[in-house]
Amino acid sequence: MKKIIISTYLLFIWACIVNAKPLVDTIDLDISCDSALFTKFVDNRGQGEMSLMGLRNLRPVLNGILYRSGGNNNFAPFNSRANDNPLSFQTLINLRENGFSKAYYLYAKNFEVYYSKEMIDGLNGIGIAYQSMVPKNDSIANILLNEVYLSIRNPDRGAILMHCWNGWHMSGLISALSLVQFCDYSPIEAWEYWRYCTDGNDKGYTKIKDRILKFTPNPNLTISKEEKENICPCKSNSH
Repeated sequence: MKKIIISTYLLFIWACIVNAKPLVDTIDLDISCDSALFTKFVDNRGQGEMSLMGLRNLRPVLNGILYRSGGNNNFAPFNSRANDNPLSFQTLINLRENGFSKAYYLYAKNFEVYYSKEMIDGLNGIGIAYQSMVPKNDSIANILLNEVYLSIRNPDRGAILMHCWNGWHMSGLISALSLVQFCDYSPIEAWEYWRYCTDGNDKGYTKIKDRILKFTPNPNLTISKEEKENICPCKSNSH
């Protein structure tokens, strides 16, 4: 009986995935470099682009390639729960419909509670991969940077979202390292970028500061000048 109940539940989840639709028209992820970095598609309460409901503080990092956000589970009109959780199914469907192919949850809390292997496989089957990967050291951060690199080299793979709970700290870390790795930002510039994008919640994060300031780009992830011109924010872009 237990196996039958579980199978029925998985079929229900699969039906939800297959039949899920974007809530409204999708957005254009391609924006000019002078509008990058400090633009928010949705604000701290998830207000903004309606096709991206379920996210908070969504910002571009590398044009058409890499984006960052928090989760808006608390204020979303579906599957309401605390923000310190992975994204909802509907939010992942919204991401897929907006041109995203991958989303990384940068914490581990409750990921396996909400996402079984079968559910992850189902999402993969419709074109949106979802994974929990905690960048607790530079080796793991480099795995994430390699994923960004592969998407730069193969833009048809779709955009990547790095998300944490608020869209401030851990997503900011990977974003700052990406700007150093791919866009010739200095570690000091990347730290100032990280600090500004916490919306004032930057006190006490000395380990993150040290990691950004000590980060050395990986020579195996070098991209061309033309690729940089296509994806990187203008260095003159200010906040």
